[in-house]
Amino acid sequence: MSNALGSRWVRWAVPSMFAAVVGAVLTVTLASPNKASADVVIGGARSISDPVSIAYGANKQGTTTDVHVLAFNDLHGNLEAAGNNIYGHFAGGAAYLAKAIKDKQARYGSQEATVFAGDNIGASPLANGLFFEEPITIATDLMNVDFASVGNHEFDKGSAELLRIQNGGCRPVEGCTAAPYALRGGGTTDVYPGADFQYLAANVVVDATGKSLFPPYATKTFRTDHGNKKLEVGFIGEVLEETPTIVTPTGVAGLTFEDEADTANAIVHDKNAKHVGAWVLVIHQGGQQSGAPALNGCAGNLAGSDIHKIAQRLDPRIKVIVSAHTHNEYRCTVTAGGVTRLVTSAASFGRVLTDITLTLDDKSGDVVQASAQNSIVDNALNPRIDSTTVRQPDPSKEDLAVSGVVGQYVTASAPLANQVIGRIQGDLTRTGSPFGESALGDVIADAQYVATQDAGLGDAQLAFMNPGGIRADLLFGAVSSGGEAPGEVTYGEAFTVQPFGNSLVTKTMTGDMIRRLLQQQFQGCGGTAPAEGRFLQVSSTFSYESAPGATSCAGKIGRMFVNGVLVGPTDSFRVTMNNFLAAGGDGFTVFNEGTDALGGAQDIDALVDYFQANEPGGIAVPALNRIVPKP
Repeated sequence: MSNALGSRWVRWAVPSMFAAVVGAVLTVTLASPNKASADVVIGGARSISDPVSIAYGANKQGTTTDVHVLAFNDLHGNLEAAGNNIYGHFAGGAAYLAKAIKDKQARYGSQEATVFAGDNIGASPLANGLFFEEPITIATDLMNVDFASVGNHEFDKGSAELLRIQNGGCRPVEGCTAAPYALRGGGTTDVYPGADFQYLAANVVVDATGKSLFPPYATKTFRTDHGNKKLEVGFIGEVLEETPTIVTPTGVAGLTFEDEADTANAIVHDKNAKHVGAWVLVIHQGGQQSGAPALNGCAGNLAGSDIHKIAQRLDPRIKVIVSAHTHNEYRCTVTAGGVTRLVTSAASFGRVLTDITLTLDDKSGDVVQASAQNSIVDNALNPRIDSTTVRQPDPSKEDLAVSGVVGQYVTASAPLANQVIGRIQGDLTRTGSPFGESALGDVIADAQYVATQDAGLGDAQLAFMNPGGIRADLLFGAVSSGGEAPGEVTYGEAFTVQPFGNSLVTKTMTGDMIRRLLQQQFQGCGGTAPAEGRFLQVSSTFSYESAPGATSCAGKIGRMFVNGVLVGPTDSFRVTMNNFLAAGGDGFTVFNEGTDALGGAQDIDALVDYFQANEPGGIAVPALNRIVPKP
């Protein structure tokens, strides 16, 4: 824990006052201000219309004040509404999210704070990624966001670039390519101004200084409805401790990622934080509903998930958690050790907005009651019936200022984005077989193999691709703003699939290395990845037998073949992967054992070349027969 923890907070003072009244269908009265009754375990809502409210004992003072926390997460540079959808609605996009946020900000006046829980940048579509993540940051500034936790994708380009995103300035080589930049207060500037919101990173420590990369927490001041007294709400920002396992090593060089619960608890115990009455943890870590998901539901109540484990260990003063990372929507409560906490998440890509109501004791500032409501950010006049439904945009749901920003960068990127690079004969999706193989994963692995198979370019015999690097599907009937024909794929669509700009690397690996590498796909088998399985996608030149249910790690992988020939443990092969995997990304540390590394083209270039090489017929949908059951 940084010994400078208490000295690096930021405080926002907001005068004036406003009262909001929120009714509750489900209210549970708890035994004391900080503890739930021993026999109370509160589940999430059981329908999409049920509010969930947690009451923290009797309010002896008798007067309270409501403040609101508006929250979203995992926007990932999605400026355009595009084809994003949820629960039968076309939803999301920066301008539509901005309108939903600003409408609520106008309703609540000074009694609100707006936050997001990481991954605002990174893994972005072309209109944002082409301009180094600056457009979505400008759009977020115009949403009047106060605070944000960092996410793992904030580190894709390293801490120095992330600091530039926060503080402003032009890139040393490319300059300010996205100028002019709109300003929150009006007008424009030709120099990238940085973020008006404050990134928070309590558990990200700079090794050289021992201080957190950004302030660990910030506070916002509100006025009571009675007596005009000041109340301070604290916001702690964190990212998942496992970030180094899912980000390229150069992105997290010189940084240490500390335990989430321990770090947050140290903050609320710090002597410099005694003035804070209520705490909200804004964290880029999350969970998922275990049954059929609902917008405001909580099937399974996050049991066993990463955020559930963190919530169980938090100090009783932290009663509300804004979570993220898993791209799921939920509104849950977690009860552990006699303490009940409200946990929310707002899906991804701006499709959902969370409105949290904190009812604060006017005397102590403590949370007396907490409730939340997730709402869909609609962006169309019509519902989405199925994948063939054509979206009819609804301009009345757009914020004009942010719409102007979106239009600026979509127009600037259009000449490149709308170039048709090839065709597909059917849908190429990320949907995995029972063994984790996907059609789109197969195609990308093939593209990377082809790009490095020639002598001097790697002499590759097979290729692997990480599934987390595949960010969208390619659908036969999808039509982008370029108006291409069914089956045609544009550069912009390809970039959305592979937005990281990774370069290809070819290494020499033995059959034994490859076997141990494949074993690392399974929890407890030598990898360091998070608990969920991450199955490598493989090129057509490689196949193997898989038995996920085997009790031993050795038993999970059967025979392996390269070009139909059985692989022996001492056989040597040239293997291609991207630079993220080459450095052991996603916990696949066996890649580090490879030798004679040779760099190659960028992954997006390899994919474009592969599409062009398959013209005029286009790319067929692979048969998903590269990973087969072990006899």
